[in-house]
Amino acid sequence: MLENLMSDFCSFCEQDENKIVYKTKNYTVWLSVGQIVEGYCLIIPNDHYHCIGSIPNELREEFYSVKEYTRSFLQELYGSCIFYEHGRVGACNVQPGEQLCYHGHLHAVPIQSDLMPLFVEDGLFPITLKNENEMFEVYRKIGHYLFYENNQGEGFMFHINQPIRRQYLRHLAAKSIGNEKLADWNDYPEWEKLYAAKERILTHTYAR
Repeated sequence: MLENLMSDFCSFCEQDENKIVYKTKNYTVWLSVGQIVEGYCLIIPNDHYHCIGSIPNELREEFYSVKEYTRSFLQELYGSCIFYEHGRVGACNVQPGEQLCYHGHLHAVPIQSDLMPLFVEDGLFPITLKNENEMFEVYRKIGHYLFYENNQGEGFMFHINQPIRRQYLRHLAAKSIGNEKLADWNDYPEWEKLYAAKERILTHTYAR
């Protein structure tokens, strides 16, 4: 499988146990370096898929379960949660020479902000999803996309057919809380927030 051939070149395939807060057979939830806010998590397929939209049908039910579990503990601990994904656009910081991150990962960010006005400000207008499964149908039709789910659970996709800035959605999230410099996780790794979040999340989840 082509997607699995990429694993030798992918940092997401090398899991850092120090960041992990939850794991199932096919998915891992770990804390993101560059905690724009405390509790910022990534939901990552354990196998190598190019984007969340390319996850096979047999792994989707487990994906929904992990996503909802992540939403539940972030809401309980931090009061809110949004999700977003670059869908092979926006370029993560990966190995030298790579322009795109080829291991799909969904960002779960405990903020109250609505990013939609910032999308519109940038001239991006959404495809509103009727349900979670529609994400996979839209992906097959449009290819490169951005995905965003607000803290009311409403999902949207944006068709991207031209280059956008590196880590675009991190910039929107950081801008929405009034501190866009935090989008650069190299300069602002925010390790203290990561360690605090891990202790808080694990204490909470084990106490359930």
